[in-house]
Amino acid sequence: MNLGFNKQIVLVAAILIVAIVGTTVYRNIAGQPTASLPVLSLASPEDNLNEVTIPGGIYLIGHESGPRDVRPTRQIELAPFEIEQTEVTNAMFAKFVEATGYITDAERRGESLIFDIPTQQFSQRRGANWKNPTGPGSSIVGKEDHPVVQVSWYDAQAYATWAEKSLPTEFQWEAAARGKRLEQNYPWPKSRNNRSPELANLWEGTFPIRDLAADGYSGTSPVKNYPPSENGLFDLAGNVAEWTACWYAADSYDRIATDNPTGPSTGEKRVTRGGSWLSSDQTGTSEAMVWYRSKLAPEMSNNFTGFRCVRKR
Repeated sequence: MNLGFNKQIVLVAAILIVAIVGTTVYRNIAGQPTASLPVLSLASPEDNLNEVTIPGGIYLIGHESGPRDVRPTRQIELAPFEIEQTEVTNAMFAKFVEATGYITDAERRGESLIFDIPTQQFSQRRGANWKNPTGPGSSIVGKEDHPVVQVSWYDAQAYATWAEKSLPTEFQWEAAARGKRLEQNYPWPKSRNNRSPELANLWEGTFPIRDLAADGYSGTSPVKNYPPSENGLFDLAGNVAEWTACWYAADSYDRIATDNPTGPSTGEKRVTRGGSWLSSDQTGTSEAMVWYRSKLAPEMSNNFTGFRCVRKR
């Protein structure tokens, strides 16, 4: 028996095991190949994601004239935190996938939800994923600075973990968007509180019949394309809706703690905030308002929802 040869075999096997484990840490399903990327990440994509410190203190959440699930208005106290200036871009998500071999939920399913502008309809589209946001024939090449879409809550959470950050609670998100102003409906100063196309990427026109694209875009737009909020944050209204860490409950505001609330411990859907390029205010209320709460099943992905991350200060 050749003991030296057997030792070599054992050593090679151990190396292979370590390599396999290391490349599957962020994969959804073991054994799937690493995703090929049709887009190169930027040389320094972190430059798009500078963080803004939101000071600790007392903040207002909710709106007494809003839907039942944003009432009653509450005062909460939050510890200081840092939040990314922009939504996570295609370039940043590409860097994550390159580093980890991550396979998104939409890629595993082979389809995802889209809103199709030409047909004015929502539908499940085969082949829609973060690299092909509306299915075959679409691409993110040339859109590296647009927010990533077709990511589920689980995909966003995986990215945040890799980046050593977290998704914001919906309360952190609202505090960052509203600031200390009590009557804020949008992230911009109250003097400009009525919507206008130069302030955000929102649906301009009658939804879903026609988007006038008066803001320059039908679909997503580059981050930092519109003026920042008073806190120096971009696209808190429109462009893409943003996943938060919180489970949704219609009566959350009746039950939350006043000190660093995190919301319900379980649920069926996760809260999204900020509205998207599909958001309209034809009813007098818009998903893009700072206090508005939307919700999606955490496994869902679509071409109008993305995310940004936070970290403890």
